[in-house]
Amino acid sequence: MGRMLIGGLVVAIIAIIAVYVISVKDEEARKAQESKIVELQGQLQKLQDENNGLKSALAKVQSEEDRLAADNQVLSKALAQAQVTGKVPSTLKLPYPPK
Repeated sequence: MGRMLIGGLVVAIIAIIAVYVISVKDEEARKAQESKIVELQGQLQKLQDENNGLKSALAKVQSEEDRLAADNQVLSKALAQAQVTGKVPSTLKLPYPPK
């Protein structure tokens, strides 16, 4: 009876130590994952900010492209008229160069 009690106590101590070691490792893994999540969230925010800046720059370039296309059409019409009549229309407003 005494041997069984001592054996059971030894098994219980070993089980407690094993559970403690496993819980410590799990806690370390959880902390590592949390730090990785924080790092990835920082990268995500940085990339979202960069993406917003690029979208703004793209919108600016597209508006400039639209303006230049419209100016190009006006100049093409004026050139066609100048070729037919031999003189440049007086109402032609030449666009400023791109910014």
